[in-house]
Amino acid sequence: MTQDAMPQTDGVVGRILKNMGLLFGGKTSAVLIGLAVLAIAARALSIEELGTLLLLHAFIALMTGIATFKSWQALIQFGAKPLETGDLPRFHRLLRFSIGLDITAAFIAAILSVAVFLLFHEAIGLPDDIFWYAIAYCLLCATNFRSSPLGVLRLYDRFDLISLHDQAVPIVRLVGASLGLWLGGDLTWFILVWMAAAAATNIVMPALALRELSRRGALKGLFSKRPTLKAPQSGIWRYVLMSNIDATIDLVDKQLPTLLAGALLGPAFAALFKIARDVSDVLAKGARLLNQVLYPELVRLMIAGMTARAIRIIIFTSLYLLAAGIGLAVLMSLFGPGLFAVALDSNYTRVASVATMLVIAAALMGGAAPIYSGLYALGNPGRAALSRAITVAITIALFVALSMTMKEAGPGWAMVIGSGLGLVITSIIALLRVQEAREASGHAAFKDATMDATSDSSADPPAKSG
Repeated sequence: MTQDAMPQTDGVVGRILKNMGLLFGGKTSAVLIGLAVLAIAARALSIEELGTLLLLHAFIALMTGIATFKSWQALIQFGAKPLETGDLPRFHRLLRFSIGLDITAAFIAAILSVAVFLLFHEAIGLPDDIFWYAIAYCLLCATNFRSSPLGVLRLYDRFDLISLHDQAVPIVRLVGASLGLWLGGDLTWFILVWMAAAAATNIVMPALALRELSRRGALKGLFSKRPTLKAPQSGIWRYVLMSNIDATIDLVDKQLPTLLAGALLGPAFAALFKIARDVSDVLAKGARLLNQVLYPELVRLMIAGMTARAIRIIIFTSLYLLAAGIGLAVLMSLFGPGLFAVALDSNYTRVASVATMLVIAAALMGGAAPIYSGLYALGNPGRAALSRAITVAITIALFVALSMTMKEAGPGWAMVIGSGLGLVITSIIALLRVQEAREASGHAAFKDATMDATSDSSADPPAKSG
């Protein structure tokens, strides 16, 4: 790569913090609006009805995530270089493949969610009286084409537009929930509001990406051919499958605990747990956003051969997230009980103790988030998936066991212990990968030196005596 083509790495940390600030600001406002929505819903619905609404949403999110390919990751991994070199036809081939993945996954998600709902809705605490509304919500999964557009916006560093998009769901829910409280809306009203919010986000993200492609002159010729599942280059299908496994495991970690809380401890505790989880998501989403911002930068540094600099950035951001999480946990333990008593009512004061535990868990997993990005940038999504799978398996097993023995205190302890072990496991796997890379680099250097010495010896033979 020439000097001109190399990324400007002097401002990498500043660009990461700027982009994270844009996304975190958007996500923070979205979380705060989301908590306001839950406060409104808590006044309009009984705690059991609110739990049912949140269980249904967690179920839809889980089914969608399982079926959806995280095509944005492949788009960044394989699309960064074509954009840097101006190879638009190659980028278009990759983007058509990515769109093909999105379309296929959306229809699989709709079919899968309907099938699983029909089989297991009673087991997870979803009543029959919302049956047809739930089926309609499941079918809405067929309109979820957001992954490729998300990758486009990240490649073009349009994190401001991503932040704008993040407001779509909470604003639609806020308007709908406020009307529901005013008009006396029941559970079905709130399900329809959640569906409208999902439809809005499925429209806004592709629209923003198309606008950006057009503005950059990259839209012309994109749809001259149909989206396809034919790999545009070797290695991409393996990367997509491995990254999808990792992302699915991550989603299971985010959504399955809420479903387990409902199944093991009832819809009322599911409502408490989900509100506490949303509070901890201020930090958890910050970690995920940092992942999204950090990953493209790490890829650029790897392309430029600056692996040591990338590792330093990973360590810095990991410590930064751990410190932020500890501070938030202290604030929650001090002010949480009074805050929830004012914002909700006496039925929800128990949220504070659960939220404190979940914030600690989010801080621990936040420390691991940059390490996952590093494994991806090194081209090892499989190791990231392995680390996450071990962590999630331990956490889910603890969740079930401790919920059955400790009742409502169990889920919080399960999340903290599981997240702590996850940070340790991920760090060990990453250190082993870095050691392998160093050894491979050393062997390559030794081989090159040997070949150079052999070449020099053959090119300049010693003079014959006599």
